[in-house]
Amino acid sequence: MPALRRAVRRVKPARAKKKRSARPEPLTLGELIAAAFDTAGGELREVLKVVASPQLAKALGRRIVLVS
Repeated sequence: MPALRRAVRRVKPARAKKKRSARPEPLTLGELIAAAFDTAGGELREVLKVVASPQLAKALGRRIVLVS
């Protein structure tokens, strides 16, 4: 009767996953204005409407007040 061979499997440790924070990285005011210029097509009046909009204030949780 032949001897039984035991197969041993080595278990590799699981890689640690990179933990993502619940909050996204904060945007700077310059990044917000640059994005507004991109979406508004570069027209200043339209950029001011986008930046001062109630929808953006609700999304940010803060109002942006522009003084000219």
